[in-house]
Amino acid sequence: MRPISNRLNYMRPILLGAMLALWLLPMTTMAQSSNNYGSAYSSFGLGERVGFTSSMTDAMGGTGTGLRSPLYVNMSNPAQWSDVSFVGFSASAEVRGTETTDASNATSRATGGGVNNLQLGIPISSQKVGLTLAFRPYSHVDYRAIEEGALVPDEGTTPVAYRHNFEGTGGLHQFTAGLGFRLSPGISVGASADVFFGTIEYLQRTEFPDNDEYRETRISRSTRLSGVTGTLGALITKDNVFGEGDGVHFGASLTLPAKLSGDFVETLGVSLDRDTLTTALDGNVTLPLIARFGLAYTGREHWTFATDVQYEPWSSFESDFAFGGYDPTSGVNSLKDRLRIGGGFQVIPAGRRRTAGYFARTAYRLGAYTERAFYAPFDANLNTYAITAGVSLPTVIPVARFDLGLEAGMRGTTDGMLVRDLFIRGTATINFGERWFIRRRLG
Repeated sequence: MRPISNRLNYMRPILLGAMLALWLLPMTTMAQSSNNYGSAYSSFGLGERVGFTSSMTDAMGGTGTGLRSPLYVNMSNPAQWSDVSFVGFSASAEVRGTETTDASNATSRATGGGVNNLQLGIPISSQKVGLTLAFRPYSHVDYRAIEEGALVPDEGTTPVAYRHNFEGTGGLHQFTAGLGFRLSPGISVGASADVFFGTIEYLQRTEFPDNDEYRETRISRSTRLSGVTGTLGALITKDNVFGEGDGVHFGASLTLPAKLSGDFVETLGVSLDRDTLTTALDGNVTLPLIARFGLAYTGREHWTFATDVQYEPWSSFESDFAFGGYDPTSGVNSLKDRLRIGGGFQVIPAGRRRTAGYFARTAYRLGAYTERAFYAPFDANLNTYAITAGVSLPTVIPVARFDLGLEAGMRGTTDGMLVRDLFIRGTATINFGERWFIRRRLG
């Protein structure tokens, strides 16, 4: 039987090919429309915000800004990339379900999913300088709504039933490349360049199901955006605070406001193949900054606790184009500042003992978070409450793990014209790492 090291050397070309295929997969599919749909609240702004940073932090309430781990590439703070000691690759997929209820107790259900995160960490100098590349979503729009009614063409005539179908798809993607530097055993800093790009599409179809004299009309609105910004981060660690082998970590990161350039195309007509009117405009969109603060405690090799705060001032959002809740022409702006607070913990019963039983080497995670949404329809502040959980399963390769995560929560309320979302999301992540680029010794 071949030693594990020899088998890994044999598998390297295969693993590298699989990595490249997974990196190219979202690039080739992101422009395709999906038949799935989700929350109606994704119609506001540039869509529902997505905050996945790593499978570890995701299962711990989304807490990661102050959390150090040599096994995971954490996207919440570039200063943590200085901990990279081996080439690490991570790929995540998710499936989500949403149940929406309105004031009349009418209920609808929706599902969706797909690849949502790809990360690659490369040590330039082991545990001193690390390079990270990542591709992940920033926001997604995926909703569908129906409005039915009747119109009276002339006085005394029979009402004509109609149906308005509202659909939204797309969102923004984010590509990140950056470096983390360890200045001293207790201080690390990092920086990255973040490229945003994507297309948001809205479609309104008006149908007259019981009358052949009226033709279906369509209004299609498509906004394509792209731009670049940067993220700065810092991490401070104090070891042996309450006992030998423990540590307290404080991290902070700041993503600068991003000015995106774009074009807007509106098409009117009886079908999108036979247009009657098309309007094209150029303009800019300014995304707000993202400020993160995190505190973590690692108790020797078994326990990890973490808490995070994230703030985004969407009240300062600016755009030359109209989006849900924002219209520069009429001056409507129902976007508010987003605030997210989370906490969680992880326990590994065996610590680093590789000879322990399988379930003792498994990592168990639990967390929770609350979020004040960045949109406020009808001047109502909407909050999200959710719990998270997950396990990290060891494999025959010491630096490879298979993570499973679960998130369940509630968003919004059924008061007035609002709706309440009950959602559940499951994730599966492959985390693989190995020491590459090692100079062989002769003799």
